[in-house]
Amino acid sequence: QLRRMGLLYCYPSYFSDELIDAIASIDKVCKYIDMPLQHISDPVLRAMNRPPRAHTEALVRKLRARIPGLVLRTTFITGFPGETPADHAELVKFIKEQQFERAGVFAYSEEEGTPAATMLSQVPEQVKQDRRDELISLVQKSQRPFAR
Repeated sequence: QLRRMGLLYCYPSYFSDELIDAIASIDKVCKYIDMPLQHISDPVLRAMNRPPRAHTEALVRKLRARIPGLVLRTTFITGFPGETPADHAELVKFIKEQQFERAGVFAYSEEEGTPAATMLSQVPEQVKQDRRDELISLVQKSQRPFAR
């Protein structure tokens, strides 16, 4: 017999209105979603083969509006190949505005055999680490409180 169910690592492209309604209406479904957004800048999202910013923002608004008491956790990757200072600044602004209940931040690390490993414009390691540290600090300051 199902006691509780939670949704972990749900990519933004897989959310439908039916799934959102089920999360909102079924008591045994935890009002906690772990959804890896990874970035918010459209050039970086395109390079990652992720949905565009407009889709992500609309989905976050819809989830918060339709699921009372939602706890939204996400993860971000900084230093992805081609990420510019402007892309990073856009991510900083987005995190400040959204105030996720929980968020993890990771510096991009090259993985052999992936398309990203061969992309030009690799971000220097120290820049990746500095950006990661900045975002971790920001996340810690801007997280929404929630009851445990």
